[in-house]
Parts: sequence; structure tokens; C-alpha cells
Amino acid sequence: MLDPRRGRGVALSAFALSIAATASACTPPMPPDVLAAQAESQIECQTGSTDVSVPENLFGAMTFVGDALTSVCPEQTLTEVGAQEPAPLKVVDGTPSSEDVSDFAAGCPAGDVIYVPLYSYPVTLAYNIFGLEGLVLTPDTVAGILQGSITSWEDPAITDVNEGFDLSGLPDIEVYTVDQDRGSVQAMTTWLSEEAPQSWSDGTLERLPGNITFASSFEMSEELAFMEGAVAVLPVFEALNAFVPTAAFPVRFGDDGEEEELIAFPDDPQLAKIGSGAMALSVDDQGNIAATPAVGGIPDDELLVCDDPADPLPLSVAQYALRLAGQGALETYGLTPLPEPVRIKTFEPLKVTVAEAK
Repeated sequence: MLDPRRGRGVALSAFALSIAATASACTPPMPPDVLAAQAESQIECQTGSTDVSVPENLFGAMTFVGDALTSVCPEQTLTEVGAQEPAPLKVVDGTPSSEDVSDFAAGCPAGDVIYVPLYSYPVTLAYNIFGLEGLVLTPDTVAGILQGSITSWEDPAITDVNEGFDLSGLPDIEVYTVDQDRGSVQAMTTWLSEEAPQSWSDGTLERLPGNITFASSFEMSEELAFMEGAVAVLPVFEALNAFVPTAAFPVRFGDDGEEEELIAFPDDPQLAKIGSGAMALSVDDQGNIAATPAVGGIPDDELLVCDDPADPLPLSVAQYALRLAGQGALETYGLTPLPEPVRIKTFEPLKVTVAEAK
């Protein structure tokens, strides 16, 4: 039996920006970490309000960033709008497609778009079995559940690794899904393709067929909270908000070819930070960065920005969102900040200063 108490993660932290500093003969130079902290805290404030388009299941995340920004720049505000509403900033749930970028660019006055990773979040298979938090599900088991070959909670694939759990007398497993592309599904199916290729042959998907389909994430989460035995692929923060248990996954890791196994608790923020560090980045000719889902079911959400020299506000907001303060605001919401090596790379496409943009 796998022990769900084994192994936890270690946080990724620490970041240094390169900035110029002058020091007189009488004043020693400040330590690099102090200079870095100063650089992260200093922004050029603007005046005005900027809209940002946000997916429904992530509504509220950018409000946290906007509140943090306004606390520093009282005359600069950020307003969230729906996913289909036009805005000079847009959060895309998952890796943006070329169609996502072109559709967004069509609404930008100058036609130029910058896009970079913004944050990530852990994903789980949430289920409604009251009192059975942390049920261990292997990748092959998750694949079987989502494809419909495992329909009973008493299937040996589940019970064999969860000794001591009473799974008898439960309704058959029903897979809930949303009729929308979702970063959580993209990440989960990417993980299954890597970890259980013999059991999961559908490749990376953005939507699951499911037994029952809902029009929105809110409707699905609300119903999941009342239907015993049902399951859904969800971001961990959505599962926690719905008060439903989350599955734990065995994760392989190794050194020098020697593999070990631990149990990944999806609500462990430190482990999520480590997992998000495994995202693969691709950079286009303009320096824009797209990130694939990371190891362990960690999707990356991207920020699309209208790069308009006549309007510095969208670029200013993007720069702040990628600062430590902006990333901290997102973490308060329940999301996972970008790993520092990834965050550093986002500064290159966003390096145009507001003064240059005016």
C-alpha cells in the first residue's frame, strides 16, 4: 500500500534582478538582495483604469492584483470583465493557441500583442465521497476513470492502494465535465499521456467527454458538491471552494537512474511550486513566451497584452503582475506563482518601459 504521508515538497524561492547602483567612497554598496527588493517595489504609477478579460472559473484572481496595484498607485485601477468581452489584457486558461492570439490581436488598436506566462495552479481529480480525503489514485486508475473503463469505487485498481478505506455501497462513478476548453483538463491529460501511456491513448485534450456535461465550471462544481460518487478534473482551489475531497497521486522521481515514489498531495503549495518549475517554454521571434503544462498536472495560464504605444496602462499592469507583489497577490487567491527562472524570462518581452511607451 502506498503511504499518503510520505514526502512533501520544498519551495522554490529567491530572485535577483540586475540593476545599477552607485556608491560613494563613504557609503558601502547595498547587498544585492536589498537592491533586488527595492527594484521589485518600485514602479512608475499611471492614471486610469484598465479592463482585463478573465475566464469564469478564475474570476477574482486579477482583482487581487488590481487591489495590490492600487495600494501602491492610488490612481491606477484594474477591472475584471468576462472572458468574451473585449479588453486590452486577457488571461487565457492554459497554453494560448494561435487562434487565441490572433483573435485577441484583432481587438488591439496597434495590432501588436505580447503574451507571457502569468501563474500556474495544481490540478486534481476531485470526488464526492464524504470523509475520504486523500484517496490515492494512480495515473492508470485516473485514466480508467476518465475513459470509462473503471466505473466502481470497489474496483481493485482503487481498493488495492487504499487499504483501510471503506468504499462499499457507493454509487457508480460518474465523470462530470464542462463544455469548454479548460487548462485543468489540458494539464491532466498531458500528465496521463506521460505517466500512463498504455492506459491513456487520447493524448492531450482540452475537453473531456464525461458522463454528464455542464455549461459552466460553477454549475459543475455546485452539482459535484451534492452528487455522491461523482468525479471531475478541477483546479485544487476550485475543489476546496466546493468542499469536495481531492485525490492524491503517486509521483515518480529519481537521481542517477534510481526511481523512487512519493505521494503528491494536490493541496500542498510547496509541492505545486516545484511541479510548476517543470513547464516547458517556447519563445517566438518577438520574444513572446508560451508554456506547456508542467509535470504532475500543473497548467500554466498566460497573460495577453495589447502593446499600444499610445496606451501604457496594459503594459504597466502586466509588468506589475509579474513582480513579486503581483505574484504574491495571485498566491493569496490560491494560485501558484511562477518559478523564478520562468518569471525572469517574462521580463524580456515586457521590458519596454512606460516612459518609452508614451
